[in-house]
Amino acid sequence: METISTRIVSLRKDAGLSQQQLADDLNLSRRAVSLWETGRRTPDLQSASLLADYFHTTLDHLVKGEHS
Repeated sequence: METISTRIVSLRKDAGLSQQQLADDLNLSRRAVSLWETGRRTPDLQSASLLADYFHTTLDHLVKGEHS
């Protein structure tokens, strides 16, 4: 089952980025990215919106896997 965690990993890897590169680009800690990708934490709304914008996708796709 695809989750927000697996979607973040897929989007990051498809963009050819390391966790550190993504964190640096978004002014976040690498630990935050790691926690999201392992499913130990879920990004808050502001962070999820930032991720969706960064990866040129919708919040619905990032959170629920739905395309509009």
